[in-house]
Amino acid sequence: MQIEPILRALNGLQFVPLRRKPGTATGERRSPRRGRSVEFADYRDYTPGDDPRRVDWNIYARLERPYIKLYEDEEDLTVHVLLDASPSMQWREENQPVSPKWERACQLAVAMSYIALTSGDRLIVETSTRARIGPKRGAAATSAVMEFIEREALPPEMADGRLPAHRSGQGVSLNNWWRRYALDARPGLCIVISDFLDADGYAEGLNALGSSRLDVGVLHTLSPAELDPEFAGDLRLRDIETAATQDISLDDAALIQYRQRLNQWTGEIAEFCRRRGGKYHLTDTSEPVEKVVLRDLRREGWVV
Repeated sequence: MQIEPILRALNGLQFVPLRRKPGTATGERRSPRRGRSVEFADYRDYTPGDDPRRVDWNIYARLERPYIKLYEDEEDLTVHVLLDASPSMQWREENQPVSPKWERACQLAVAMSYIALTSGDRLIVETSTRARIGPKRGAAATSAVMEFIEREALPPEMADGRLPAHRSGQGVSLNNWWRRYALDARPGLCIVISDFLDADGYAEGLNALGSSRLDVGVLHTLSPAELDPEFAGDLRLRDIETAATQDISLDDAALIQYRQRLNQWTGEIAEFCRRRGGKYHLTDTSEPVEKVVLRDLRREGWVV
């Protein structure tokens, strides 16, 4: 997974959370709490037990009443990167040694993680197989996070078109995974990287994430073959997750209907996210990662 040259272009970027949230350690973002940074916030009346060094003696000299100076407390943001590792994310054509779609999704996960680590945020990365790393903080943790994601990105051995059980995520729907994760998630920014191809849907899981005081951003990752298929004729399709097959005939009319349904489906997910205050971006996995981050996500206000 070649991404090191890309990361250099991401230096200096940081995420834009929708709401200011209290963190857990001193960082580089404003917090709703008052603290001791150099940026003044407000005054309040002095109460017994306050540090006398925080009294504004100039105001006391004028008003003969003690006031305490309050400052912005700069704290860290917790960034959660949830990477869908289900079989549909790892689909590849027979002549491809590795899934381009899965490799690009992993590169996006590394890019999102790098931005969080280099901007002083706390980072947690988890896959749908429940593999997890974090919380991590600081640019020095970049190598460990990259190694973790690269281990997940290794091309699995496939037999009869199906993934081995330990890499398939079988029995774990997106809804179940996200509901479980939301139970003890620390408030912050949650970036979901998924193709949303799940028979059980996505609404309950995204609702659970949003209800747990997370700002949810969705990177909807689809391959060119899914966005604009070039298949034609009589075909037998096989579901990579269940191995179920279906015979279909694809002509121009069927492909037009497919694209209409695809646009409707992606539009519904985008509207679902936006109605709940989240962000959505449809990603063609053939596009370079730096183009997605530096052009699209910056333009849409994900990063600055």
